[in-house]
Amino acid sequence: MGGVAVVTDSTADLPSALVESIGLRVVPLSVTFGDTSLIAGVTLSRESFYARLTETDRIPTTSQPAPVWFEEAYADCVDDGKDAIVSIHCSSALSGTVGLARDRGARMPIPVEVIDSRLVGGALGLAALAAHRVAEDGGSVAAVVAAAERVRRTARSLIVVDSLDHLKRGGRVTGTQAALGTAMRVKPLLHLTAEGRVEVLERTRTWSRALDRVTELAVEAAAGASVDMVVVHAVAPDRADELTERLSARLDVRERHHTLIGPIVGTHVGPGAVGVAVVPTR
Repeated sequence: MGGVAVVTDSTADLPSALVESIGLRVVPLSVTFGDTSLIAGVTLSRESFYARLTETDRIPTTSQPAPVWFEEAYADCVDDGKDAIVSIHCSSALSGTVGLARDRGARMPIPVEVIDSRLVGGALGLAALAAHRVAEDGGSVAAVVAAAERVRRTARSLIVVDSLDHLKRGGRVTGTQAALGTAMRVKPLLHLTAEGRVEVLERTRTWSRALDRVTELAVEAAAGASVDMVVVHAVAPDRADELTERLSARLDVRERHHTLIGPIVGTHVGPGAVGVAVVPTR
């Protein structure tokens, strides 16, 4: 059979039906509620995660995949007769997943190229999809890597959260940033930096203004080109639909996805969040 296989992880938050339809391999991370550890997408669905989240007073913790999940994913690629693997994962500034992928990849009988995407969520999903398309078309390892790297360089990832409490407790923003957001009663607009860190980009007073700014920034990122786009939300479908309408009115969208944020990213952004990742197609 030959060819290149693409592997990513569950922080990519791609729609489950899409992942299954194209045969993309996704290594799951874990979420721990108290003494109970659950595997995202395996023993914990997205819907079940949010139901649990509303029933607990303690924000759960997240952890990188168990080594066996990488071993199984890579072994499946070998069994399928692939010649090489390109493994694309969430930012090393946010998780140790990349390091684990490199460790397990070095033990495989075929080459495993591990990419620190410096992305997470929908932007990581778009990188994985771009790489998968090239691999399915018979592209070389270099071509598959180049597709993922292009998304890494050009993606704009934006998300608005109800508060910074979840990110603060997870250590993803500073206490000062979180305190300012709470004291001012604003809707923080977050983005991913070039180094793959989550930072507050702006603070807006209302949800309407927040969605306006997300739309404006996405249009700027497109720079007149058509885009691939993923709109994400944490049990906020009405906000996500409104954002989709605003973006669709202003952008030439080539490929569009709409998805519920999964347990890993959802742990850190909290319920009510809505965002988008856009990648210009040229």
